[in-house]
Amino acid sequence: MTEQFIDPRPLYATEHPLSTRVGVFSRHLVVDAASQSLFHRITEEIARCSPILDIGCGLGVPLLPVGPTVIDRQDVVGGDLSLRQLQSIAGRASGPAPCLLQFDAARLPFKERCFGSAVARHMLYHVADPRLAAAEAARVLRDDGVFVATTNSSNSRPELQSAHRQAVTDLGGRLVERMSTVFDAEAGGEKLLGSFRRVNAASWSGVLAFPGIDEVLDYYRSAAYFKLAFDDAADRARLAERVAEILCSRFGSGPAPLTVGGAVFSCTEPIRGHARG
Repeated sequence: MTEQFIDPRPLYATEHPLSTRVGVFSRHLVVDAASQSLFHRITEEIARCSPILDIGCGLGVPLLPVGPTVIDRQDVVGGDLSLRQLQSIAGRASGPAPCLLQFDAARLPFKERCFGSAVARHMLYHVADPRLAAAEAARVLRDDGVFVATTNSSNSRPELQSAHRQAVTDLGGRLVERMSTVFDAEAGGEKLLGSFRRVNAASWSGVLAFPGIDEVLDYYRSAAYFKLAFDDAADRARLAERVAEILCSRFGSGPAPLTVGGAVFSCTEPIRGHARG
C-alpha cells in the first residue's frame, strides 16, 4: 500500500466518527509513566507560551492530554476545517464563549508572530501536505514560540490492523492506508524540519484497554480505512463480522487490548519566508 491522502471533510460532516475515537481514548487509554510525564511536561511548556493556537481543534477534546484547549482557557484560539465540530464545542461551552474560527491549517487567517504556541494534535495527517501546515504554524508563531504536533506510530494498533487486512483480503475489499501514514511518528519530523530549526521527537506508548470485542468494533467502524474498504453497507457489515471472528480467535470473550503509540514533536526556532499556497 502507498501513502494516500483522505479528504477529512466527508468524515467529519457529523461529529460521530471523531466523538467515538475521542471517547475511546478518554475511557480506555492507559499509558506508561514515561508517557504520562511527557504529556505533563509538554502541556506545561505550551501553557507558558500564551496566546495558544489549537490547529484542527476538532471537538475541543484532544485524543492525548497534551496542552490546554478552548474549554480550559480563554487565551486559546481553536480552529478547524469542520464547521460541525466547532458548533459542537460552542454548544457544550458552559462558561465564557470559546474563541473559535473555521480555517484551513494550510492557510491560517492570522498575521505573523501573533501566537506564543501552537498545537496540532493528531491532525496533520488531515492536511494534503503537512509541510504547508507546518510553515503556516511557523509563520504565526513568535520567534520564541513553540509548535507541538502529536501523531500515531505507523505500527500502532497492530492487532486490529492485521485483523483488518486479513478480513479485507478474505472478502475482496479495498485495502487503503490509514490516515496517519501522511504524518506518522516515524517520518513526521522530516516534514517539520523545513519550518523549524529544532524539532524534538519524544515517543509515547500505551494500550487501549477495551473490555471486549464489541467495544473494539465500535471503534473500528469509525475509521476511514474501514469505510473505504467497501461502498455497500451490507459489505461493511460482513467486514466487521469477519474482523470480530479474527479478533475473537485471538482474545476470546475477555478483554481485547490494542497496543498504541506515537510521537510528540516539539518544534522551536521557526523559519520565516515560506510562500503561502
